[in-house]
Amino acid sequence: MILRVGIISRTDRENALELSKKIFDILKDSHQVYFDETLKPHFPQNQYSKKTGDVDIVISVGGDGTILKSVRRYRDTPILGVNMGKFGYLNEIFPEEIDSIPHILDNHSIEERSMISCTIGNRVVEALNDIVIRTEVATRVSQVKVEISTNEYVVSGDGVIITTPTGSTAYSFSAGGPILRTNSQVFGITPICPLYRKSTPIVYPDNEKVVVTAMDRSCTIVADGFPEGTMKRGDKIEIKKSLLKTKFVKK
Repeated sequence: MILRVGIISRTDRENALELSKKIFDILKDSHQVYFDETLKPHFPQNQYSKKTGDVDIVISVGGDGTILKSVRRYRDTPILGVNMGKFGYLNEIFPEEIDSIPHILDNHSIEERSMISCTIGNRVVEALNDIVIRTEVATRVSQVKVEISTNEYVVSGDGVIITTPTGSTAYSFSAGGPILRTNSQVFGITPICPLYRKSTPIVYPDNEKVVVTAMDRSCTIVADGFPEGTMKRGDKIEIKKSLLKTKFVKK
């Protein structure tokens, strides 16, 4: 079966770009292969993809950050990660395994991961790892109110992280949050450097909605590490499970 295969890569490391070219050469005679549009300066005179629907599978060459970039650009298109980062938790294979990619494309399975979303203005923002509401001024403590079901509490500190199971081993874990099984039907709320220790992490069913209110000063909304907007004092944001799922290609 001939697939439309997109290749996206980190661009700050020459060896990642070289590996992308090798993958292109391995696949070009058996599949339709495209470089992501962001790679135009590095691979001129090629065909490019830039969004979901352009390709059937995306090969991500880099670390977890490149995976998150792939998710933002290609939404629910299946992703095969090739680890060129420090940790590469979300990647499936290593550079020395790229010769196996044709076999993987012919015989792969798909693993789905839950995503989280919020609405900012007229935009729906989705994230694989987390949505973070944090103080806009790094030197000032902010108060945010968190409402879930019939419960509410106020966090004084640097903000809160609303995490998926996938994101529970990322920023949330660094902030003291629990590790969640990737197939569990729960999300987590992790306070960031809370002023009062009673503000502890919470795990809740992922079918519930969370409302976060900026109580005393402006906060920044960050999704998967990308700034998405600002909440002014009194603004609310509703965070819930996304209808989309991230799909990972498994060998």
